[in-house]
Amino acid sequence: MAGTEDDTVRLPRTGQARPYRAGLMRSAAMLGGLGAAAAAATWAWIGAAPAPSVPPAPATPPPASAAAPTVPLLAEAELIALLPDRPSLLRLRENPRVFVLLFPSLAAQGATLNRAAALVEKAGLPRDRLLDGVELAAAIARSGDTPETWYLGHDYRSADLARFFALAERDRVALTEAELWLREQLVTALALAGSGPFAFVSVANPGRQLDAAMRNAVLRHEIGHGHYFTLPGFAEHVRAVWQNGFTAAERAAYRAFLGREGYDTGNEELMANEAMAYTLFTPDPRLFSPGLVGLSAAAVERLRELLRNGLPLP
Repeated sequence: MAGTEDDTVRLPRTGQARPYRAGLMRSAAMLGGLGAAAAAATWAWIGAAPAPSVPPAPATPPPASAAAPTVPLLAEAELIALLPDRPSLLRLRENPRVFVLLFPSLAAQGATLNRAAALVEKAGLPRDRLLDGVELAAAIARSGDTPETWYLGHDYRSADLARFFALAERDRVALTEAELWLREQLVTALALAGSGPFAFVSVANPGRQLDAAMRNAVLRHEIGHGHYFTLPGFAEHVRAVWQNGFTAAERAAYRAFLGREGYDTGNEELMANEAMAYTLFTPDPRLFSPGLVGLSAAAVERLRELLRNGLPLP
């Protein structure tokens, strides 16, 4: 994901979208271990993944005369405890520029956001157009995942999603019902956030493929992504540590780990931000551990301290 974006997110006119019928990754093999008990690990912070460096297409914001929408403002602990029975838009109290989408299931989350994931950061997929349904299904099948497990959580800059919908309009791509709902949530967030970047992150309720402990870790990880996208100095600190604190061998080890997880290893900012996210803010050994990344516990702890020191948080 990109290191630059417009200060103001603009969206295509809502009347031009036509109905049709797009975070944190885990491979299908690793999901087989969901029945194991998670180790007792609590870390204070979480991290994120940057977007391809393409500015969003200009379009039209919602009319100024529209009534200001209301989105519940909840603390992180309250979001973790909340298990809605329908897709819901919420806002993080600790950082109101982070909007949180909670889904009742991984299937609902995937139906809403998988095509955006394909555009923004999945390896080997086009960055200049949306996949159609057949292409998306084929990409997911090649990864060895399902639409439910292609991502366990999602995170996007506001400009990422604005560009997704601008490309759909440009290419006259019809949107699914779930994507049209997402577009409505983006318009709502824009009305509340105003100028400047904001972030969308998501997680699903616990279920067969996502137990409660893993769900909590995913949500904390994704909220950290939101901080990365919106807090001044956060991304600069992470990039500096990635370039100057990690050795070349350590960067290679993380790049190999992230490549196995399906991330685009050619996106250097994505590599830096995901390395930070997994190292600091993913307290579940099924998602991240020194063994998974191929480094010693001492090496990972050294990197964790470098990332933690000076990291700006609300």
